[in-house]
Amino acid sequence: IIFAFSFFGYYELTLPSRWTTFTSKGESVGGILGVFFMALTLSIVSFSCTGPILGSLLAGSLSADGGAWQLTAGMCGFGVALGFPFALFAMFPNMLKALPKSGGWLNTTKVVLGFLELALAFKFLSNADLVQHWGLLKIEVFLVIWILIFLGLALYIFGVLKFPHDGPIRKRSFLRISSGLLVFAFVVYLGSGFKLNDTTKTFTPLT
Repeated sequence: IIFAFSFFGYYELTLPSRWTTFTSKGESVGGILGVFFMALTLSIVSFSCTGPILGSLLAGSLSADGGAWQLTAGMCGFGVALGFPFALFAMFPNMLKALPKSGGWLNTTKVVLGFLELALAFKFLSNADLVQHWGLLKIEVFLVIWILIFLGLALYIFGVLKFPHDGPIRKRSFLRISSGLLVFAFVVYLGSGFKLNDTTKTFTPLT
């Protein structure tokens, strides 16, 4: 939940600046060691964006069977995804000109990830609740929470909800509208979990 609200823009998770200063000096060593310090600097600078994702990945691996393999595969995928663009641009420098400039779309991506982080946080809590039999998150409560989260996401995509770093939406693109409708359809699907089964007199499970 802390990671999610950092993505929403209410605060920023950063590492001490002296760490960046130290690793930046190490880049001048050259060779493989210099490349290592360059990668380390990138990791520290991008911590505010990558930290919440890796934190959720770690929490997910601890709450699932075979967590070590899940964590290994997740870290491997994350490393490849982070390193592949740099390798690609090093081979084809002209592709850098086609990159979109940072702006509102990047903040929108962070907020969407924040909503997903929030949903996953309650999913992890639900898993722990089922194992330990606490009875905190029964299916009805869990569905209500997820409906509110994804309804908030749909409203954000349509521009109804705003967060601290959001700018004005001048035009709603086809991607934004279609994504909002897709999320809203998922909300309707979650709502179908409250349909009462006349035979068993219980809620119909989601399929």
